[in-house]
Amino acid sequence: MAAWDEFDRPSYERPVEGLKRIARYHRWLIAVVLAQLALWAGFIALTVLARGREPNMQFPFVLTLILGSVGGIFVFLLSWELRGAFAALVFGFATVVPCMGLLVLTLVSGYATAELRKHGVKVGILGASLADIDERPSLYDDEDAGW
Repeated sequence: MAAWDEFDRPSYERPVEGLKRIARYHRWLIAVVLAQLALWAGFIALTVLARGREPNMQFPFVLTLILGSVGGIFVFLLSWELRGAFAALVFGFATVVPCMGLLVLTLVSGYATAELRKHGVKVGILGASLADIDERPSLYDDEDAGW
């Protein structure tokens, strides 16, 4: 069986440290998406309020480049945990494409949400907390079920 298929098996229990890494990267990814949305909403609002003056486009583009780079790093790390090295490279490079970057951020965030929920972790709007990972029910908690 190929290495990438083991994560898709229903009986596979991902280690707690792996789930914590996924939750941490997922929260940072959500923060990058929210920061990009706030940046461009603020820029549009300031452009409307400027009433005819030429807006300075340098600051938002530089900040978008920085946020895109940080988002690309977290997409790479999260994809590495979820899908493997090849998917991490593909998704990481796909975030560089201007219009496709936000789509890739949303796609990888959905993968992380599905993976965390599959393992019994509650995921909210801003991701999962690390305490929820420790408190989740495990497949191996029943001591009377074995020998």
